[in-house]
Amino acid sequence: METIEKDICQKVGYFQKPHGIKGALSMIFEPQYDISLEEEPTLFVEIDGLLVPYFFSEEGIRFKTAESALIHLDWVEDEEEARKLAGHSVYLKNDDVIVPEEELTVHHLIGFQLQDPEIGQIGLIERVEDYGGNLLFQVQYQNKEVLVPFNEELLLDLDETKRTITIQCPEGIFDLE
Repeated sequence: METIEKDICQKVGYFQKPHGIKGALSMIFEPQYDISLEEEPTLFVEIDGLLVPYFFSEEGIRFKTAESALIHLDWVEDEEEARKLAGHSVYLKNDDVIVPEEELTVHHLIGFQLQDPEIGQIGLIERVEDYGGNLLFQVQYQNKEVLVPFNEELLLDLDETKRTITIQCPEGIFDLE
């Protein structure tokens, strides 16, 4: 059996734990790899230092959040087999990683300074959560974690050079305790 070298692969995440009793796995991944995972039917799982190929089964992948998904693999048909893969790193070949062309996705906004026209600077976007199409920016505001809802109607300005995003925040969102 020919092995795949790590230097031609990119680590994209890891299997967190089994999901259910039919062999599904919960996978945590970096959000920039969502398109690659959706398009590529082969994953490489690091087992004993070697990258072992696994193929999506017919059920494939179902995204739960921007950074997690349920994965169904061929030959992994029960909880016991899935448990053996829990905690293992997942890779894709570098050639299979899809880099969006100049397309800024909401996950690229992590690290941007979030601003409001009345409040001013709010804080750095630490995470972007996707709850069924409802996007939330996680920021630290006055030493508290705040989830700020986002949709394109709220967007006032986006400056990629300065790494700032200005949105009209919902009234009273920062007054919640």
